[in-house]
Amino acid sequence: MPTLLVVDDQPGIRHLLIEVFRDQGVSVITAGTGSEALVCLKAERPDVLLLDVKLPGGDGFFVLHEARKLFPHLPVILMTGYREGELACEAVARQESGVVAVLRKPFDIFEARRLVLKLCLAPLAQEA
Repeated sequence: MPTLLVVDDQPGIRHLLIEVFRDQGVSVITAGTGSEALVCLKAERPDVLLLDVKLPGGDGFFVLHEARKLFPHLPVILMTGYREGELACEAVARQESGVVAVLRKPFDIFEARRLVLKLCLAPLAQEA
């Protein structure tokens, strides 16, 4: 079963994404801070990382940098709720391999689901 790591300091978003993927064949792990995210990355080795940019305990860009060191090919979707952060996210997305999309909050849950499922299920299709 593919694993998604959702990193967001808002409990509502974490719970919403657990519900969205519950019946989609994707295991969801969540973290509310940057430091929790790094622990989960090392312990769980997720297939996809859905990462908020603004986090307590280490911002999302730091988590992204550390994730790249651990798993250079891990697909990452960045999330931001800040207009000024949007340009920074797009710049990072262009420079960092593995950043496949930037979702601006409030994001379309159906678009997020489509992106995650495409990334989670692609490796399974290649194995078949």
